[in-house]
Amino acid sequence: GVSLLVLTLAGCATFTKDGGMAPVNAKVASTIGADTVKIASRADAEAAASRVKAILAKPLTADSAVQVALLSNRDLQAEYNGLGISEAAFLEASLPANPAISVGGALTEGAFSIERRLAGSLLALLTLPSRKVIGEKEFEAARYRAIEATFRQAANTRKAYYRAVAAQQRASYLEQARASADAAAELTRKLGETGAASKLDQARAGAFNAETSSQLASARLEAGVAREALTRELGLWGADTGYKIPNRLPNLPKKLQTSDQAEAEAIRKRVDLIAARLELDALARSLKLNNATRYVSAFDLAGFANFERTKNDHGEV
Repeated sequence: GVSLLVLTLAGCATFTKDGGMAPVNAKVASTIGADTVKIASRADAEAAASRVKAILAKPLTADSAVQVALLSNRDLQAEYNGLGISEAAFLEASLPANPAISVGGALTEGAFSIERRLAGSLLALLTLPSRKVIGEKEFEAARYRAIEATFRQAANTRKAYYRAVAAQQRASYLEQARASADAAAELTRKLGETGAASKLDQARAGAFNAETSSQLASARLEAGVAREALTRELGLWGADTGYKIPNRLPNLPKKLQTSDQAEAEAIRKRVDLIAARLELDALARSLKLNNATRYVSAFDLAGFANFERTKNDHGEV
């Protein structure tokens, strides 16, 4: 009777092959057109590194930068590992507690009696379906949190990419401006030697040249900082940090959404709100279960099996 009740309530929940990543992969691929990979072995790490090197062989675009980040960023891998932990918690919630097994013996009137006792919490068995639903809700919420973390990483990478390209483009423009300022200052100096340019004109040309040089130095520093920020988002280190980015920003798309349209679409697709709703549902179910069982003590459901061994005249059992 105990075994039948346990099998009926336990269900057949098992670990997924990919640690719950299939819904994450599908959502990310359909929304941003990129692949997500949970690195769980050396083979996974080598395959991801090989893809990254192939992408970095060409100058990065915004899309390829996002793909590199999804393959290399360590913080994102930590989120995916957290999803695996959540799946383990869900499976634990869907299984009954381990029963306690005890063996006792007694000698009465020449017979040795052995008693085997299998005991488990009746309350744990009765609340198993509710705990399984709560665990499933929390696991689903964890999947949406992993999706949200992936989207956030993609967005941060795009921002860092455009900032790095813009900073490099500004530095390139200022290099051209300084070259022009150098030529103008040199020409003004030579004209001054012939008397065609006054001392004031020469001073102005020299001041403009110095100011342009100062702005170029600041722009180069800003470009270096922006590239370092992009490198962190990409999750690259060592020789991979020598990647190339374009010298100028891409052209704006022909059709742009209004701010109201973009806001409405963003709210509709916000997976963090979906995860929050699932977590709230799981919390409400947990509170309901706690209120229903807080006055109930831990009952035991036990099964007994007895058999006797009788000694013969020679003392053998």
